[in-house]
Amino acid sequence: MYGHYDLRLVALSIAVAIIASYTALDLAGCVSSTTSSRRKSWTWLATGAVSFGTGIWSMHFIGMLAFELPTPIAYSPLASLLSLIIAIIVSAIALLILRRPDLKLRDLIFGAVLMGIGISSMHYIGMIAMQMRPAIRYDATLFVASVLIAIGASLAALLIAFQLRDKRSKLAILAKLASAGVMGLAIAGMHYTGMAAAHFAPGSICLGAALGRTDNTGLAIAVAACTVTILCLTLIVSALDAHFALNNAKLALSLQKITRELHEAQGKLVTGARQAGMAEIANNVLHNVGNVLNSVNTSAGLVSSIMRDSKSLALTKAVQLMNDHMADLGDFLANDPKGKVLPGYLNKLSVAIAAEQQSVITELGSLTKSVDHIKDIVATQQSYSGTASLVEPVQVGDLLEDALRINAGSLAQHQVTVVKEFSLLPLLLLDKHRMLQIMVNLISNAKQAMDCVRDRASQLTLRADIAELADGRRLRIRVEDDGEGISRENLARLFSHGFTTRKNGHGFGLHSCALGAKEMGGTLTAHSDGVGKGAVFTLELPVNVAMALA
Repeated sequence: MYGHYDLRLVALSIAVAIIASYTALDLAGCVSSTTSSRRKSWTWLATGAVSFGTGIWSMHFIGMLAFELPTPIAYSPLASLLSLIIAIIVSAIALLILRRPDLKLRDLIFGAVLMGIGISSMHYIGMIAMQMRPAIRYDATLFVASVLIAIGASLAALLIAFQLRDKRSKLAILAKLASAGVMGLAIAGMHYTGMAAAHFAPGSICLGAALGRTDNTGLAIAVAACTVTILCLTLIVSALDAHFALNNAKLALSLQKITRELHEAQGKLVTGARQAGMAEIANNVLHNVGNVLNSVNTSAGLVSSIMRDSKSLALTKAVQLMNDHMADLGDFLANDPKGKVLPGYLNKLSVAIAAEQQSVITELGSLTKSVDHIKDIVATQQSYSGTASLVEPVQVGDLLEDALRINAGSLAQHQVTVVKEFSLLPLLLLDKHRMLQIMVNLISNAKQAMDCVRDRASQLTLRADIAELADGRRLRIRVEDDGEGISRENLARLFSHGFTTRKNGHGFGLHSCALGAKEMGGTLTAHSDGVGKGAVFTLELPVNVAMALA
């Protein structure tokens, strides 16, 4: 018994195969583990397996509906469902292979053989669904040829899909369309080769056929419409996903660029602030050395004046007078008017020269102290001029004394009373250099805040202890002054970069202090009850004990 084909449905089946093939090529990129997250990749794999599997099955089912026999034909729902499930499983295998980052030849051949057998099984189970009696016989040569075509088509599909899976350009879309045409024709070729292998015995009947003839054209169009709708929706979602993924990638790159620029800006800011902090220390050192040099100049001027007006010249003249009368010295001292007054004059002269000597000794002592003070200031600065960021054991009390020593000249010049309240503190691991920068800045600022206060004596209080706070033990250092105070509006932006209330200020000092405290894992805060009521700056740092005090 011979049948014939409805060429319209044949064309429709090929069209469905091509659309299904393009969908598979488009989904290959979505399931790739190199371009998608794990969860997203598996979601697309399941979606793609259903879409592609339904497309392949629909092509075969429409192709069978295109074949018309002179007897009514019906299809077993159970067998048809089984063939659909096999198509979905075959599609899942294909997408699983394409999910791998690289494709080895062994895996490629194994996957193609497995897919080819699966597609052939789907086709021939679909033929069984016709329930023909006598049973359909197959030409062995064409049967084998159909299986080989299925394997070859699978191999080509895997290779093409792997090559194009990560491509999204317009050229790649054209390549996918051309490849989908080749794949669709190959899939259709397998189907129609398998159909050509089938032989129907004369008088064959379909056991499941109802009375009357089924409208194959209407059923094929309905199946094609449903399938194409599913495939098109899948393509639309895939395109939207690719669009969002591209936008997200651009946003991620922009975010990385902005983050990198922010890190670079932060690095430059930290470096600038650190340099400003070091410049502040150097400025304080020079200022204090200058103050001491004023004392040196004063003492040197006094010594010079004493030596210039010294009575030693009168002593020289008296000695010369005695030398002139050495032969009759006794008569000269007894009878000469000048000689008579010479002993008393020498006595007074010795007292005056002794007083001069004591004054010179006193001023030389003052000079020596001043020079030693300069040495101490420079030595203190040099001891902190090493590595900019080095955590080492620090005795906090000694460091605070160093900070006071660097500011000692200006504190003394402005008659600032310093009150020190240091608790017994353990040896702590701290960034010694950065700590000194902060403390020198805070003490210098406190001194300057008291410069314009004239109605009371200036007092600076320096406190250091360890506080038990909610977030653990913290080293707390407070610098308190009774100076001009800080207004509420200025208090809010006190640590901002570039903000200063000083006429010649640069706005780096407190900002660099705040950055330094943050880099050490701590905080720097300020409090003031208002203008004219002084201020308190509090530095809090995490406690990291190096060694307990004995």
